[in-house]
Amino acid sequence: MNNNPLLEEIFYALSLPLLLLAIHYFYSRCFVCRIERKPLLVFCYTMYGVCHLLLHHSSLPAGVTLGLNIGSIALLAALYRGSLFWRVCGGLFLFALMMLCEMMIPVYTTIGYILVLFVSKLMLLFLVYIWVRIAKAYGEGHLSGWYSVPMICCPLLILVGVPLLAHHSMFLDNPSLFTFTSIGLLLINFLLFALCDRALSAQAAQHRNRLLEQQNAYYVNQYLMTRDRQQETNQFQHDFKHILLGLRAKWLSGAEQETLQELDALLGRFEQHSGICSSGNLMIDSILNYKQQAAKAAGITFSHDLKVPPGMELDTVAISVILGNTLDNAVEACTANPAGERYINIQMQYLNESLFIRVQNPYSQPITRLANGDIATTKADKQAHGLGLSNMRKIIADANGLLDISVEQQLFTVEVVLFNIARAAS
Repeated sequence: MNNNPLLEEIFYALSLPLLLLAIHYFYSRCFVCRIERKPLLVFCYTMYGVCHLLLHHSSLPAGVTLGLNIGSIALLAALYRGSLFWRVCGGLFLFALMMLCEMMIPVYTTIGYILVLFVSKLMLLFLVYIWVRIAKAYGEGHLSGWYSVPMICCPLLILVGVPLLAHHSMFLDNPSLFTFTSIGLLLINFLLFALCDRALSAQAAQHRNRLLEQQNAYYVNQYLMTRDRQQETNQFQHDFKHILLGLRAKWLSGAEQETLQELDALLGRFEQHSGICSSGNLMIDSILNYKQQAAKAAGITFSHDLKVPPGMELDTVAISVILGNTLDNAVEACTANPAGERYINIQMQYLNESLFIRVQNPYSQPITRLANGDIATTKADKQAHGLGLSNMRKIIADANGLLDISVEQQLFTVEVVLFNIARAAS
């Protein structure tokens, strides 16, 4: 059997489920699927398969067909939650693997074509399985500067260059040379993404270590504050009787004004601690008290209204990232204001298993929004800074929470809602 176009097209359609399985396996392991109902997910992938078949049979120019195929596989990434950059890179990576797997083996007969169809899809599925097994942090973190360029350019060069190489006379005369070239390009593409994953893994480890150090600093600071307050309370209780006797003697001697002054000074010792957060929730109190000290050092008035129970089961990483980054940005914005216009207001309320957070502060510097809606950092080192808000968005999205940032009348407001926050049984 030399050539049987009808049989070839039938088996081409029959091999498509293996392709759909490989794509879904990759996306579902690297990202979080938005669609919980399996029939709807199957329908979406079926529509992609239909579009893939229509493009395969279309008479459009090769470049247009290639672009539409890349676009369609990238659209599947919209079914999953995660960074747009990593989802687009994943789509290009998959399509490059798929093209190389299909084109690395020369085909001369219908039987050979059918075998290549299934062997290439199985090879793609195997490579995706290997990649998912070795990948540890793909889809998380940020690659700064020019490090992200190869992630886009390498798959694109493969997608554009391989079809051109396939029609070059040197490779037409030496099919085995094209096979080895395809294998080499496949390995380069695979290793590039593996190196990227290792870089992201190291970055994630550093980020976790910084969070742990920050949480330890919160707890140590809270411990020291609690210890100091306890010592003052113990000292006052020890001297309370003597203080009252002295004040009574002064009052009886007719020194009423001096007695009132000493009473005011005594009350002032307690009012010094009136701004300390003591909601009963150790994590929240530790963070707010730590940031309050930084605000006080910068001459910023720090006020809070906390209506939260002590037994909330909070994710310590999430609440540290959310409150830590929000208050750091608020302190930074306030320091650019005149001395009399520096304040931070924070409100937190727990209602119906949901935690509502609002942080407000004035600002004076111009605000620039990035394409993704984030606020551009005003610091000189753009690569090292400006990731706090992006990290917040990811943390909140992973928790299925809500984030709203509004700027109105020189007042910057960040509002966060976290759902399904349970309370520990009393």
